[in-house]
Amino acid sequence: MNTPERHPPGLADLRQLRQFIVVAEELNFRRAAIRLCMTQPPLSTAIRRLEETVGTPLFQRTRSSVSLTPAGVVFLREARYLLRQAEMSVAAARAATEGAREILRIKSIDSAMLNLLPEWLERFCAVEAGIRVSLTTGSSQDVISAVEGGSIDVGVCVPGGASHPQLRTFPFGRERFCLAVHRAHRFAGLGRVGLPDLAGEQLVTHYPHAASPGYHAAVSVALQQTGAHVHVHQSETHLLATLGLVRLGVGVALIPDSTRRIAMDGVVYVEVVSGQGEAVTYPIVLAVHHGGASAAAMRFCEFVRQDGDPGARRQGSG
Repeated sequence: MNTPERHPPGLADLRQLRQFIVVAEELNFRRAAIRLCMTQPPLSTAIRRLEETVGTPLFQRTRSSVSLTPAGVVFLREARYLLRQAEMSVAAARAATEGAREILRIKSIDSAMLNLLPEWLERFCAVEAGIRVSLTTGSSQDVISAVEGGSIDVGVCVPGGASHPQLRTFPFGRERFCLAVHRAHRFAGLGRVGLPDLAGEQLVTHYPHAASPGYHAAVSVALQQTGAHVHVHQSETHLLATLGLVRLGVGVALIPDSTRRIAMDGVVYVEVVSGQGEAVTYPIVLAVHHGGASAAAMRFCEFVRQDGDPGARRQGSG
């Protein structure tokens, strides 16, 4: 006689995960119960049982407030990922039944959209006719958070120094820097500028440290290694805003070479090299979730890895 299969000890179900996520978002059991269309006492009981299953408190409760414990913060990230994976599994199964195309969700640093990423995707989709691509942009930190949270399948970003154990990365090339200057600037008529020549210039940086630590570090290292001392005027998180400040004469900008594809009146692009006359570059990677990458994501990464040498190709920033 067959017996009903039970959840293994220590395993939460999707209903519990949904309840936990709503409470974590509201940090108020009454409001969470309203969102979940249930009364508060059963919700409180369900969360206590979840904490017993996990083996540690997920919420710090006082008479006047509810907050996440350190374990709760970690569990929230994982719960959101697991719930999204479950929803994706259902959607994929329905799509397969209905004959719909597989979706590949990509979030990329903005300048990568200007050249190489679309070229890779065009070639990939030519051999993967069943793939439908969804594209969004953001800073490297936005990209990393989206991959970790499971809201996208593949991220394109500049690697930073911080450890991200949930991510698996693949080389995707190196991008050259170029210089954007006002058309009346002393560099505008030059074909090439050495980084040491930037001494004394006002520099408008593209992406502050918080938005893209890797890109910010690449800019800092480039300037330090060549001995150039510049005045950083301000940081902008959007490439077009940076170019707008250059056009206003606020300063010059050290930006990705792929930005040359953006034509803006009053802005001139100039090649920039190190003090030894070499190209100044930084790395770009593809990032997927280490334990839950979709089949489409892995096929795309493998396609890039096998189809030529991505390290010889130029890529975006941010």
